[in-house]
Amino acid sequence: MKAKQQRGMADLLTLGRNLGFNEGNIAVLRRALTHSTYFEGSRHGHKQGEDDNQRLEFLGDAVLDLVVGEHLYHRYPEAREGELSKMRAYLVCEASLSAVAKRLGLEQWLRMGHGAEAGGDRFRPSVQADALEAVIGAVFLTQGYQATQRLLLQLLGEQMDKLSPEEYEDKKSLLQELVQAKTPHGVAYKVLSHSGPDHQPRFESGVYCGKLLLGRGEGGSKKESEVAAAAAALKDKASWLDQIG
Repeated sequence: MKAKQQRGMADLLTLGRNLGFNEGNIAVLRRALTHSTYFEGSRHGHKQGEDDNQRLEFLGDAVLDLVVGEHLYHRYPEAREGELSKMRAYLVCEASLSAVAKRLGLEQWLRMGHGAEAGGDRFRPSVQADALEAVIGAVFLTQGYQATQRLLLQLLGEQMDKLSPEEYEDKKSLLQELVQAKTPHGVAYKVLSHSGPDHQPRFESGVYCGKLLLGRGEGGSKKESEVAAAAAALKDKASWLDQIG
């Protein structure tokens, strides 16, 4: 068992070095990847100095908001407070953070309880986004603000520098305004399909103007699928805009 734990820590150090950790502080990264269910039941017990990642997640969330907010403030000097808030909300939302977590491969390092593992929590976007925030907190705690800023600029900088209103504005509101400028009918959403187990459902929704299908999209909830459908409609507006006048 001890040899297995040593191998696991050595493997984690490979990930850690890419994030600026070393043998002296790799335990903080390990904590950042420890889900709140890991110590539940008899499978694992708290050891002295060990904890789950919730406190680091709290810290990482605050640091993330600060770094992203500071960068947006300087990058878009003409943007007003409301617009900057929308930009930041888009960049730090669950979907955005879970995509970064997947690029880093964080899911393979997560430690969680048997029930959560069996329920597929390792691959939930919310769990992956929380883990990334905890990792950010761990980087800040062990390496300071400037190192955290450099890391986040590597992970999100390109996305932050190329934002367009159609990305960060509310997709459903944008589509509604676009359609109502042409016709008084507005838009309506309809669930086209619902599949998957209870712990990982998938919805497909379509957005319509009258009987005309403007776009369709998928998501882990009805709301997510509707937003995805609105985004698809906006992207493909050239194909239907003239038909609703």
